[in-house]
Amino acid sequence: MSQLFVPTLRETPADAEAVSHKLLVRGGYIRQLTAGVWVFLPLGWRVHEKVVGIIREEMDAIGAQEMLMPLLTPWELWEQTGRVHIPEIFRLQDRHGRDIVLPLTHEETVTWVAREISSYRQLPQMLYHFSIKERDEARPRGGLLRVREFIMKDSYSFDRDEAGLDVSFRKHEGAYNRIFQRTGLQYSEVQAESGMMGGKESMDFLAPSGSGENVLVTCENGDYAADLEIAQGVPRDPEFGVPLEGHEAVDTPGVATIGEVAAFLDVDSAATAKAMPVVKQDGTLVLALIRGDDRLEDAKLASALEADWRPATPEEIQQGFGADPGSIGPVGFEGEILADLTLREGQFVAGANETGRHLRGVQAGRDYEPRFADLRRPVEGDRCPTCGGELRFQTAIEVGHIFKFGSRYSAPLGATFLD
Repeated sequence: MSQLFVPTLRETPADAEAVSHKLLVRGGYIRQLTAGVWVFLPLGWRVHEKVVGIIREEMDAIGAQEMLMPLLTPWELWEQTGRVHIPEIFRLQDRHGRDIVLPLTHEETVTWVAREISSYRQLPQMLYHFSIKERDEARPRGGLLRVREFIMKDSYSFDRDEAGLDVSFRKHEGAYNRIFQRTGLQYSEVQAESGMMGGKESMDFLAPSGSGENVLVTCENGDYAADLEIAQGVPRDPEFGVPLEGHEAVDTPGVATIGEVAAFLDVDSAATAKAMPVVKQDGTLVLALIRGDDRLEDAKLASALEADWRPATPEEIQQGFGADPGSIGPVGFEGEILADLTLREGQFVAGANETGRHLRGVQAGRDYEPRFADLRRPVEGDRCPTCGGELRFQTAIEVGHIFKFGSRYSAPLGATFLD
């Protein structure tokens, strides 16, 4: 103990907000080298290795095999899977000008390895490793909560069919639950959004905390839990006016925001429709439509579109709708309309696609034909979709995440087998 290197601090670092950040630095566990990059000091590394030991035991117990994949990855692999556009990727070139990726995850590399599998007799296979990951995080914060370099255990299964994939998925689910139970974490296993990883059926493991990058949504009755990005909530009913036989136009000069429209026309903001024009990767203009008092959930929209998207520019809005952004709506728009489920019934106020005008009594199915999807972000006051109980929102840390990729990576990289 007299020789142990533990440089403790009396004062809390000025930039530390999270309790974990304060205590790890003051206790001599970690030190920041630069923004989002940390040194594990001897005490911190001992804790890290204890966690690694627990994870390794549980992964080995389900038949997974440990390996190690390199950090330097050919750019071409990421081109083949279509992920080179991800802004968080670190890119560099070697002395010969060859492009290289410093990966934030290893799907491309492990699938390249899996091309060695040639027969169904070699399946299933589960491979995992502990490796440094690099992420060009725009705003590192919270000590180890949001960083640019980190160590992650990632595990991959290769299976013969959907039934085999489900077996591997459930094995990992069981292993993760045992890992978190052994480490003494309070956590919830919830439905989640796959995000940039792709695939379907995504389960997240969230640990409630004072600081974190995720929000855990649960029901007061304990029968519902989900990550905020995919969570559903039942909002209050709007206060509609007298139903109209058809929509009618009203002048709304100088009125653009939902609050201004609701006040000018003396209507409930929940009885208005908010137009959110977006552009998909292929350049297609799409109108996303949500209730005026709601907020669009970006991840839900990406999932519904099955594509990445960006907000439309004022020029694109003018060209597509013939009006300024504050006066656009679904009636008369010839492109795809994606409407939130809350707009299925009732008559709403929406933009008239004429600058300075809106429409009363706009009704889905009569005045426009949308495709419906859950697009809204749940808020305080929503009710549980399962039992009607009150929803609760807690800041949380994502401690694990499992996905079903299907052939998302094996198909473009040619990882096939003979049956």
